[in-house]
Amino acid sequence: MNIGSVIVAAGSGNRFGAKKQFAKIKDDRIVLDYSVELLKGFGDVVVVVKEEDVEFVKNRYGDGVGVTRGGKERMDSVYNGINALKSEYVLIHDAARPLIDKAIVQRLIDALKDYEAVICAYPVFETIKHVENGFALYSLDRSRIFISQTPQGFLRKKLIEAMEEATKKGEYYSDEAGLWEKYFGSVRVVEGKRTNIKITTKEDIEIVRCLLG
Repeated sequence: MNIGSVIVAAGSGNRFGAKKQFAKIKDDRIVLDYSVELLKGFGDVVVVVKEEDVEFVKNRYGDGVGVTRGGKERMDSVYNGINALKSEYVLIHDAARPLIDKAIVQRLIDALKDYEAVICAYPVFETIKHVENGFALYSLDRSRIFISQTPQGFLRKKLIEAMEEATKKGEYYSDEAGLWEKYFGSVRVVEGKRTNIKITTKEDIEIVRCLLG
């Protein structure tokens, strides 16, 4: 199966206070290293970064990893990354999730043999409330609520088609699965992992370090 991966690392890190994709985790390893090293084992990898970070990423990973420039919106960045690949299927991953593992990626790839769009997600365990104006009005049925993660996997040519159509209409999506749902319908869900956290704050860096031991 021909799989390529796009790692989206073009964020500014405003909430984090720096570009979190380059934050140091352990020794000389940065957040981005973990995703690059793991996904290289499944096929070609393209990292999407800001213009000023292109040379840094090229020098860090060498010829074995492609690098392309991000766009104005996340969807533009993902589009640039997808078009830098030639694979039949593509995995889209956020650089801010360094704790993906081979089992998650393999579940996605296995599902792509039967479905054109797949995400990993895990069920919500806490009670979820619908809140308006500071008051809880009712509880949501948590048996039907899942937290979506990346990577997300797609048939590449159809994802490009959806992105181009959305761009024509001036629609921008921060979630590729949401874009797919709009244009093609449902997306297959496979088991994610609670430890596959997304780094948003400095505290999350400490959590990642603890999880890595």
